[in-house]
Amino acid sequence: MKLTKRKEGQGATEYLLILAAVLVVVAIAVYYVTRGVATKPNILLSAQKDGTSIKLVATGGTDSCPAADWQYTVHDNATTETWPAGTAVLSSTTNITLASGLTAGTTYTVRVQHIPSGQYFVPDATITI
Repeated sequence: MKLTKRKEGQGATEYLLILAAVLVVVAIAVYYVTRGVATKPNILLSAQKDGTSIKLVATGGTDSCPAADWQYTVHDNATTETWPAGTAVLSSTTNITLASGLTAGTTYTVRVQHIPSGQYFVPDATITI
């Protein structure tokens, strides 16, 4: 009597293990894709000249943003761009001086960024004093 190996397909248990492994991988992928997804608060802001100062003024919106969640830069071509932390809560009533005592006749670039999302409240405003 000759013994032969019988070829068998995968059984139900193997299919369930494969399905469980796939579900775990998908769950991990969804977690990493969706975690930390921050959205910029609904606040409309503009940078405005006020004498030799540049102010950040709210023009609309319904949300607020804590001081720790935003940063800004005010610089000209001759200076290094720095990003100080926000100085106050941003809201629909914001009126904050970002820089004062600026040089007349100089053009400055102003950017205001929401840190958690990386999006800009003010992307690239150029203001000549």
